[in-house]
Amino acid sequence: MIDFDRIKEKGFLKAFFLTWSKSLFSPEIFFGEITSSDNVLHPYFYAVIFGYINLVFSFFWEIFFFKIGFYSNYSFLPKIPLLFAHKDTITLFIIFGILILLIIFGILYSLFLLLLGAILHGFILLFGGKKHFRYTFRIICYTAGVNIFSIMPIFGYNIILSWFFALTAIGIKKTDDISTAKSIIIVLLPYVFISLIMITFIIKIITARG
Repeated sequence: MIDFDRIKEKGFLKAFFLTWSKSLFSPEIFFGEITSSDNVLHPYFYAVIFGYINLVFSFFWEIFFFKIGFYSNYSFLPKIPLLFAHKDTITLFIIFGILILLIIFGILYSLFLLLLGAILHGFILLFGGKKHFRYTFRIICYTAGVNIFSIMPIFGYNIILSWFFALTAIGIKKTDDISTAKSIIIVLLPYVFISLIMITFIIKIITARG
């Protein structure tokens, strides 16, 4: 059983750390522990926590690079209205904006997890998988630990993406008894499919303007 599903026994911090370390560094053992009796709320909250960690560090590095002049043009950002010229009002405006951002991010990230899980599960069934959607959803959620590498600027996201692909493929292989080759194809197909849709959409826009 996954450690994060045993929070009451092990305590939150211990269960959280064990789940993170096992999912990243012992994925074949970790994903082999996923069973149909596990609930989906624990992995969901686990993924959301790492989603917010990613958001915080992404925001931090954006501000950092802006401060050192790495970004030369931020003209596309909305200007603060003159009615917020007072210091206290600006502080309240920023706090309110952050709260709204956190709420919107939580909603969008939840939808992203469900959508990605549904797409992957569809391809898993197509390639012979027979497990319930809950398995696929847990795989997606428990790969979210890779978001910790957002602490690293620039190259962190390359690590996140490549490690996420690897963990997802391993998770599909272990939980659905699908070959390594098929698992890799299943992981890559959704992104190829989405890329083709985007390319087609862009081409149609360009040809329409022409």
